[in-house]
Amino acid sequence: MKNFFVTICAATMLLTGCGQSDSPEAALNEISIALAERDAAKLSERVDLDEFFSATYDAATVELAARYDDYKARYPDDPYFQFSAEFITNYNAEHKALHMKFLDGVQSAYFAKIPAPVKPEDNPTAYVANEFDLIRQAADVTIKDTRFADDRATVILDVQGDNSLRGQFIGQLTFELAFRRDADNRWHFEAIENLDALTPTLVDKAELVWINF
Repeated sequence: MKNFFVTICAATMLLTGCGQSDSPEAALNEISIALAERDAAKLSERVDLDEFFSATYDAATVELAARYDDYKARYPDDPYFQFSAEFITNYNAEHKALHMKFLDGVQSAYFAKIPAPVKPEDNPTAYVANEFDLIRQAADVTIKDTRFADDRATVILDVQGDNSLRGQFIGQLTFELAFRRDADNRWHFEAIENLDALTPTLVDKAELVWINF
């Protein structure tokens, strides 16, 4: 899936003892702190990254295949979009393990705080990990609304990039994030609910990265 899947996961992770006083907003704040501190243990209390990445990979594949004709017309020089929707579905399924391994390497480099390499090709996972941290710092995240339905909640986030080059790359994005409440009344981040609306914009950003690198 080239840079697209890395882009969508990075964009999502820009986001920012509980008991009855816990809330989706509190969970989001703890996620933000854990990412800033590069604390994997703290982050795992609020989100299962492996499960999230796997489920999002599959959902993104569905979205890419569904709009294949649009992407083929929009990106005529990208070989990824020069075959068929069936090709995208099969290709991503066949390469999922490899892509998940790469993301696992990015996670490891991020939480181990491995410095960025001089050249991206020297250590691609460390390069992506450090780029994510710089992009994270270039984003301002505002909670616009929270909607509840029993033990489920949707948090609406406005993500606005700053005036830096990375902030301009982010631009403005709206995320609808799904949270669930467990038996101990703790909230956990699970999924992006508006992935269908976000996909075209995130593909544009991934294509920009692909063209330049």
